[in-house]
Amino acid sequence: MTAFADLVEALRLLAARVPGLAPLASAPYLFRPLLMIVLLGGVCAVVGTLVNLRATEFTAEAMVHAVFPGIVAGAVYGGIDRIVPAAGAVALLAAVALTWVTHRAARRSASEAGTAVVLTGFFSIGIILSLAEGDFSGQLEALMFGRLLEVTDLRLAQAVLMCLIALAAVAATWKEQVAYAFDPVGARAAGMRLLVLDLVLNMAVAAVVVSASTAVGTLLVIGYLVIPGATGRILAGRVPAMVAVALGVGVGGGWLGLLIMTAPLPRPVSPQAAVALTMTVLFLVAAAHRSVRRAGAGAA
Repeated sequence: MTAFADLVEALRLLAARVPGLAPLASAPYLFRPLLMIVLLGGVCAVVGTLVNLRATEFTAEAMVHAVFPGIVAGAVYGGIDRIVPAAGAVALLAAVALTWVTHRAARRSASEAGTAVVLTGFFSIGIILSLAEGDFSGQLEALMFGRLLEVTDLRLAQAVLMCLIALAAVAATWKEQVAYAFDPVGARAAGMRLLVLDLVLNMAVAAVVVSASTAVGTLLVIGYLVIPGATGRILAGRVPAMVAVALGVGVGGGWLGLLIMTAPLPRPVSPQAAVALTMTVLFLVAAAHRSVRRAGAGAA
């Protein structure tokens, strides 16, 4: 951990000389959140592109809520530094449960109903756990919305590990995931194991949720997962270009959101909310741009 902390400090000193990064790198309490947001923005861009192509946003939302009891259990019984290990164990169970539900259902409506049951059941367990050891409601807001400015070297290292797991999972199955997204029937006919592909994607989403749990919370992480990929889908027609746009929105939106948070404002602004709102604005600008472009093409 000492070596990791030294590496983070060395990066901060280098970034302090870069225009645009200097305002955030000049203070350690801002640079670690910046690293966390850049890390999450990059990973969410890649995983979120597959989520968008596969149209599994509702499953991703269910995963966000299903991991909640692990987050609560880690915080209540082990302290905030134990949230990631506990949430990781629950995330694995939730990924298996959601994959099983989606493949057991014969119809899409039944699949969505089963997913909703998993979401509600896991989230309810989290609420019960939050009150099992006394009144934990005061900490519930932090678990829901995160505390980005309180990122430590340990939690940053844990997030790096979980994000690497997510990237490794999607990288190993990237071609199959894309083929599955565009032609499920053809993918099945080609002998691809669709159950395995679903499980891998769900596990990648779960790893992202776990890595973001202490920084941005369980409610805002769905925006980090969905918005970059959706923006890429709006502006690009090819998968590599979608990923590139998603990376720009995820990483650039995170950087810009933190800069906005540090600006002199009448009242303090939540950094994680500022980042999510900035990405939302970028998405709306992209949607408006596409509408104007289509209107111009139609008029021509």
